Amino acid sequence: MRSLLTVYGSPTPPGKLARALGAVEEHAARLDGWRVDRLSPASPTAWPEDAADRVRSATGLVIASPVFRASFPATLKQLFDQLPVEALRSRPVALLTVAAAPEHALAAERHLRDVLAWFGALTAPNALFLVDRLLAGPELDEQVRADLAALAEQVVALSALPQADRLGPAPLAARRAPGAGVPPRPHPEPRKDPTP
Repeated sequence: MRSLLTVYGSPTPPGKLARALGAVEEHAARLDGWRVDRLSPASPTAWPEDAADRVRSATGLVIASPVFRASFPATLKQLFDQLPVEALRSRPVALLTVAAAPEHALAAERHLRDVLAWFGALTAPNALFLVDRLLAGPELDEQVRADLAALAEQVVALSALPQADRLGPAPLAARRAPGAGVPPRPHPEPRKDPTP
């Protein structure tokens, strides 16, 4: 059975972002052959001890982040800092971001894509950004629900690619690992003083 790991990347108690992520999980759980698991921070400054193992064993991920000061929060950065490169390398990952205003649409996504590129993750081409007021009512709008379902289905589609576990060359971070065979960069020769 394939597994979708959703990552709740907020240091705050579950709210609108968690509600959106819940709709992704509900849809994915109805897909044949998929089980769903959520990874949340144990506290604003720590993740569960098994976080890296859960990321590494997932078939695909949906990372959900609030927009915090034009990027993603430090809580989510702490998770990335404890992951080995192979935990996300060639792993299908979809991005979900939520903020208070549409002007923040690309803020966290842009930075998340940079970090995921460092790992060599197979980041889904279409991220989903939602303004938080769309998640405030008693029922989710049909279009919002459809967009959240489509986000989950991107991960499913990407995981079905042939050899999806090893697409492209190794990311630079993996090639610089000890014993990876990348020779050290030579130091330039010191300049000689032309005067006698």
